[in-house]
Amino acid sequence: MFQLQGKALFNASTLLAATGFLLFGYDQGVMSGILPNQHFLDLMGHPNSVLIGCAIAIYELGCCAGALATGRISDILGRKNTIRVGSVILIVGAVIQTATVSLGMTIAARIITGIGNGMNTATVPVYQSEISPPKSRGAHVCFECALIVVGIGIAYWLEYGLHFVGGEFAWRFPLAFQIVFALILIGGTFILPETPRWLVAHGRDDKAKEVLARLWTEGDINHPRCISEYEEIRDGIELERRENVSSYKDLFTKGKFNNRKRVLIGMLSQIIQQLGGINITTYYLADVMLQAGMDADMAMLMAAVDSIVYFIGAMLPVVLVERVGRRKIMLWGLVTQAVTLCCIGGCQKANTDRQTESAANGAVVFTMLYNFVFGASWLGMSWLYPAEIFSTGLRAKGNSLSTAANWLGNFVVAMIAPILFEYITFWTYILFAFMNIIFIPMVYFWFPETKGLSLEQVEILFAVDDIKADIHSLASERNYHTYETEKKNDVENRIQKHDTPVPINKE
Repeated sequence: MFQLQGKALFNASTLLAATGFLLFGYDQGVMSGILPNQHFLDLMGHPNSVLIGCAIAIYELGCCAGALATGRISDILGRKNTIRVGSVILIVGAVIQTATVSLGMTIAARIITGIGNGMNTATVPVYQSEISPPKSRGAHVCFECALIVVGIGIAYWLEYGLHFVGGEFAWRFPLAFQIVFALILIGGTFILPETPRWLVAHGRDDKAKEVLARLWTEGDINHPRCISEYEEIRDGIELERRENVSSYKDLFTKGKFNNRKRVLIGMLSQIIQQLGGINITTYYLADVMLQAGMDADMAMLMAAVDSIVYFIGAMLPVVLVERVGRRKIMLWGLVTQAVTLCCIGGCQKANTDRQTESAANGAVVFTMLYNFVFGASWLGMSWLYPAEIFSTGLRAKGNSLSTAANWLGNFVVAMIAPILFEYITFWTYILFAFMNIIFIPMVYFWFPETKGLSLEQVEILFAVDDIKADIHSLASERNYHTYETEKKNDVENRIQKHDTPVPINKE
């Protein structure tokens, strides 16, 4: 049977992960164009704003539940099987959404879809980080995050086109279309291998060596590079087993691996993303555009244009993350997000009478600029960093908690944002700008750089001294054996090429 190897396998794994996050983005964006549809509102019984908000926000709670369930499921079933399960659940929810005839049915379907999407968003970054090479892991994960914006853009442009068609098809088809991406995602899992780290952790060392050989050495399991990669993974997992680190309880104890610090940093990175202002600029972009005098059609078109600007920003860290590192991008993002949010708030203050066209247009421009900056920084960093900092035995559980924090933060902002805008109006933007400023010292002092490090080397950044000594000891022993293997192979090659005389045993 044909099997992908080397660069082709790395690229295929990146495309699989990217499809998962493209589906995530599409599912995020699809409801924004459906809610104003008159046929949809008629069928739902013209619900009030509270019920509409509930229908939107309940999705985040479903995602949160799915993410929390993933930690144990992913460790038992494997990364690939968890993606399959999440995708199947998402398809079930999408089918119910497409066939919906009532608001209650829509809300139930949104919960089911959210559970599936929550499972995928918690698992896909783990799969990507565990299978990618250290020097391009960041670029791969950032690329998949950029596809979130592509998914949002597909939803916006599809609904913009169907807006002119009207009727039932204009909103049922976009809901059904997400099934296509889920099927592609399921199909991809049958082509790609399970991650070698999960395989070693479950005693399937021979299979792990085969996967490593496909990734690094064109199928040669005896190649020194393959042996070295395998031994590094094995040693890291053996250390975890020696310290008995594998349960949710271990995540909240300091221990020798500083797991509590890791889980707090992982969850904080996702909370920073949600409290950084992206939800208020996304949810209220249409309102900002209407204040600028745009009609509904132009507002929908500009929202689609904004998704292009957003994507251009999201592609920047694909190029920069392995050059400048994670920390600089995070810090730069917080500073520029704070500035642009203050500019939006200032423009909104200048346009309180809704008669100042230049201020209204300025708010549109700075909102798009904010989305560009966010795409270039925290969109990818908040998903990349948690997937890197946990050990193999706790990576799925830790990443599930950080992903759940993302969805819970999303839900909280979605619920409080309307209240904030009602009572403090433009000061809402200033409040979120202040949140970005608060996060700057947290990132500066608590977030170590992980650029270019293998996942096992990241252990050293957090481990206490005696564990570091064990890691260095195992690494030295591993390097010695690798050197001996390379030396033996070199001698054998020279003998075959007659570069070294072969001693003759005399009777």
